[in-house]
Amino acid sequence: MNIMGVVKHEVFDYDRVDYKAFWQNFDRDYEDAVERIALRRLTADMQGSCLEIGGGFGRLVNEYAPRCTEVLLTDYTAHLVEAAKQRVQSLGLDNVECQRLNLYELESCGRQFDNAVCVRVMHHVEDVSAFFQQVNLALSADGVFIFEYANKKNLLEIGRYLLHRPNIAPFEYQPSQRGSGIFYNFHPDYIKDKLLEQGFVIEQELAVSIFRNRWLKKLFGKRLLCWLDKHLQKPLAALHPSPSVFIRARKIKQL
Repeated sequence: MNIMGVVKHEVFDYDRVDYKAFWQNFDRDYEDAVERIALRRLTADMQGSCLEIGGGFGRLVNEYAPRCTEVLLTDYTAHLVEAAKQRVQSLGLDNVECQRLNLYELESCGRQFDNAVCVRVMHHVEDVSAFFQQVNLALSADGVFIFEYANKKNLLEIGRYLLHRPNIAPFEYQPSQRGSGIFYNFHPDYIKDKLLEQGFVIEQELAVSIFRNRWLKKLFGKRLLCWLDKHLQKPLAALHPSPSVFIRARKIKQL
C-alpha cells in the first residue's frame, strides 16, 4: 500500500492464532527436530550479538542464544512476545530481551547486530527487497544473516506440476501466493538475487524437511526421518528438493 509516497507493508499478525499449539501438535515433531538440526549447524560458530526476527514464542532461542553476548528476540504479535519472555525466563537465558517489532522497521532498534536469525517468517513477507534491506541496516559490517524460506521448487510441487495437479508454479521465478492472504513460496534463484541486490552473499544452504509428508511420517517415524534429513541436508542442498531451505548469508555491502 502506498500512501502519499510512503509504502505501508501489510504484516501478518498471529493475534488470533495459537502458534504454540501448532508446534505442540505431535505431527510437527519431525519439522521441529530437523529445523533445530539445521539451525545448530548454521550457528555453531555464532558469536557476539543476535537479532531474531519473527521469533514467535521463542521456540528456537535455546539453539543459539547461549553462544551470544546479547539477543533481541522480536515478533509483531504481542501475545507471542509475552510468551517468549516467559520461555526465556524458564530457560534461564538472562542475555535475551524480547520486544514487539515490525520486520519492515528493524532499523528502529537504533543499534546493529553481529547476527540475525529468521525462521518460519519469509512465507509472510510480501516485499522481500524491503525486508532484506532492513536486515542489512540492522546488521553490522560483515554480519551474518541466517534464515529459512518456503521453497516452491521442491520435489512434491514438481511432481504435482508434472501430473498437471499443481498448487503453485514451481519453475516460475516470481513468488507464488498461496490463497488470498500473505503466504508466499519462493524460487531459489529469486531469493539469491534479492540477497545480492541488498548486499548479501550466500555462504551455505541446507535442504530441510525433505520428508515432510504425513504418510512418510506415519510409515517410517520421526527417528529415521530425522536421521536421514540430518545426513542429506548438506549433500542435497544445491538441488533444493525440500519445502524448506535454510541459508547462511553474509553482509558484504552497506546500503
